[in-house]
Amino acid sequence: MSFFKTLKNGAAATASSWKLILVIWIVLLVLALAAGYPLKVFMNSIFGNTMATERLIDGFDISLAGDIGKPFGALIASVTAGGILVGTAGFFLMVFFAGGLFRRFTLAGGNLKVSEFLRASASGFMPFLKVTLLMMVIIAGYTLVVIGVPALVMVLVSDSKMPSGNGIYIFYALWALGMPVWLFVADASRRWMAATGSRQVFRALGAAFRALKERFWHNYSVVLAVVVVNSIMVTAVVWLAAVAKPDKGIMVFLFFLATQALVFLRLMMKAWRYAAVCEAVQGE
Repeated sequence: MSFFKTLKNGAAATASSWKLILVIWIVLLVLALAAGYPLKVFMNSIFGNTMATERLIDGFDISLAGDIGKPFGALIASVTAGGILVGTAGFFLMVFFAGGLFRRFTLAGGNLKVSEFLRASASGFMPFLKVTLLMMVIIAGYTLVVIGVPALVMVLVSDSKMPSGNGIYIFYALWALGMPVWLFVADASRRWMAATGSRQVFRALGAAFRALKERFWHNYSVVLAVVVVNSIMVTAVVWLAAVAKPDKGIMVFLFFLATQALVFLRLMMKAWRYAAVCEAVQGE
């Protein structure tokens, strides 16, 4: 299967799975609202009808810490705890739903009801979690070797506290160019589990490495292309969050809709990568 046909088939499979991705988006939205509502109530109890909210429109104002006093520390602690809770829950949810998505993309017919999607997600959760954690360890080691060690050597040689010069950016680029390899291995191993029904993590990783070796440049290019598009999407989300300054009423609502649309597209991009890897392996 050609490079463009792999991407096209993966995109088509992703588009036909929009209902399943919508389910994921709804669950993540409920999670965010459940964590955000108590925080909103807490902030309202602190700021009330003061001018503090208007001072925050142009950015964070450190002088507010002195004006608010002790409740400011409690607010920061709540934001931190809420962020950790949402991040951890979101991580496990994405691992959970990956089982259903890979099951969907490995089916010959491609049809999967929501109930079947949830059952497939539940049945594949533990082995998928093991693969994810193992790949996180591998990527951490890869990052240490490609970036950490050279940065440490540069610091020791230059006698500075931080690596300086343009040389460190070369290692950043090498790290980024190597990431599609590990993403393919992670996705192909989960695809193998979904296709075979096996729960053996190391056999799945072995099958993924063999699939990568058989058509290395094709498989690498497919993941790289999706990662580039995904990076543009993430940049758009960050840019919108940074430059947008909604005031009140309809502008806040429109900003909420825009961010949620980008989140949904972000989920589509992740699903596209899963589908493209499945197409690349199945087309060999």
